[in-house]
Amino acid sequence: MGLCFTHAGYRHLLSRLLEAGYTPAAFADGERLLEKEDRFVLLRHDIDFDLSAALTMARMEAEMGVFSTWFVLLRTEHYNLFSAEGSALIKEILGMGHRLGLHFDCAVYPGAPLEELNAGCGREARVLEDWFGVDAPVVSIHRPPAFVIGNAESLTAPRLHTYLPLFTRRIHYLAESRGMWRYGEPLESAAFLAGKPLHLLIHPIWWGERAATPVQTLYDFIDRRHRHLEASVAANSTVYRTRDS
Repeated sequence: MGLCFTHAGYRHLLSRLLEAGYTPAAFADGERLLEKEDRFVLLRHDIDFDLSAALTMARMEAEMGVFSTWFVLLRTEHYNLFSAEGSALIKEILGMGHRLGLHFDCAVYPGAPLEELNAGCGREARVLEDWFGVDAPVVSIHRPPAFVIGNAESLTAPRLHTYLPLFTRRIHYLAESRGMWRYGEPLESAAFLAGKPLHLLIHPIWWGERAATPVQTLYDFIDRRHRHLEASVAANSTVYRTRDS
């Protein structure tokens, strides 16, 4: 039976990992832990859409004694890290013991050569570190171009990125992009059954209280964003009233 994309399903996934002796780890420790032959899991969250969904999952993990690494976009239309609400949310996640990383979008630098992408990545990472007062030693590439997969260390240097061979070949990599597991489900993988190190990419947008199709999940997100925008406009204008009022 497949793993259900619900909060209960995520708790089940974490419980099975812990029961099997897996220890959550930071990306910066991956090389060292491989050499020790430890049984560990890199829990990675790319926040593409919804900060609130991220906070819900971060709280679940903290309640289970688990930490993960949360990769955030600086340049996106979907949320604002630097708003009072966005900053408070990320600070709450960090306060639970989770780690922070940059989710870097090459597409906002159209046609840029590798050197320019590297400079942009460095600027964004430094802004993120300065704003939240933490180190962000690892970068996750948003919708990575082909040249990034398993290579291109110079794109994010001196920082690591999550598509280096260390994290995608030497550590078994599984992802649920587009609301479905790519490369198989974690608990059914040969690597998990053999106790090998795992790298799991979990997007918080796909996991909710109830199961839903990926398309319905995105419709629901758009509806929430619309209501949030209307409420914000109404709170900042004496002219506008929400359509429900």
